[in-house]
Amino acid sequence: RAMAMLSAVLHEKGLVDDAVAMAAAAIEAAPESNAVWDMIGYALSNGVQSFHVPMLLDHARNAAYARAIRRMVHPGMRVLEIGTGGGLLAMLCAEAGAIVTTCEAQPTIAATARAIVDRNGFSDRVRVISKRSDLLSIPEDMDAPAELVVHEIFGRRLFDEGVTAALRDARERLLIAGAPALPAHAEIRCALARSLDARRRVGMIEGFDMSLFNLLTVPGRQLRLKKREHVDYCSEIVSVLRMNYDAPSPFGAQTETVSLVSTGGRIDGIMQWIRLEFGAGETLESDPYSKDGATSWGATLFDFAAPLETAPGDIVEVTVSHNGQRLLVDAVARPRRTP
Repeated sequence: RAMAMLSAVLHEKGLVDDAVAMAAAAIEAAPESNAVWDMIGYALSNGVQSFHVPMLLDHARNAAYARAIRRMVHPGMRVLEIGTGGGLLAMLCAEAGAIVTTCEAQPTIAATARAIVDRNGFSDRVRVISKRSDLLSIPEDMDAPAELVVHEIFGRRLFDEGVTAALRDARERLLIAGAPALPAHAEIRCALARSLDARRRVGMIEGFDMSLFNLLTVPGRQLRLKKREHVDYCSEIVSVLRMNYDAPSPFGAQTETVSLVSTGGRIDGIMQWIRLEFGAGETLESDPYSKDGATSWGATLFDFAAPLETAPGDIVEVTVSHNGQRLLVDAVARPRRTP
């Protein structure tokens, strides 16, 4: 416990590399002590977003990136990775022979990634820098511009972790001309949807009108589903806002409207998820009803302000737009035209 307590003190003082090293030593000395695990977890997890562990355990995601990296990386290649996380993708690149610079804005995650890279024997080929990518510079952080950029800074709404700004900056300053991106393409996937779970909205509570509190909720319900027990698709699935990260910024359109044909009945909103393309036919999709899809992102149900009642064949015009960070979804129903 003393080592766990010392790890917490070191972390509080900002000595994150020392804190992680001490935490690893504490666990090695008492691997079955719940108290030690809990003390370290409370100390080191502060400021670490909860999606990192599900992401590392997403086998479909890991395998898709691994196959693409082994296909694209060659010995001696200079690789920039944006968003180190646990260091998995950086080590896959190093295993394929690359010299990797990888950046991570969260200091504790960066320190942990450095320890993981060292434990796996790649510290001579992988340099983990605790900075945002837009703060990297040549030659301070990188000897020369990179020949490939590897990135996984996608949120479940594609743009919400800042991928557009990060890759724009990298193309301007940190990459050779024409350097490929991995993945090279990404897009939004969507369909009309009927929710089988009532939307939870604040209304009358204990006799008081509390509905204005709905103004403070983030749009969209995050869903991680594998069975059609909660949401039915009520149209075909379409792609919108396809991004080409091998092209110059802004990489694609900022708004797009598609016409979705309803299968009829009540439509509660738009189901949305993402698809990545790595080249050579390799794709990764977070459709919650795909048995082989990625699991860490989940999907979003964008509820309409009020459900739409539709007849089979009615058209719902869906407009999807983004500002480089936030995704907005709007819809207008058009009755089916009769001869």
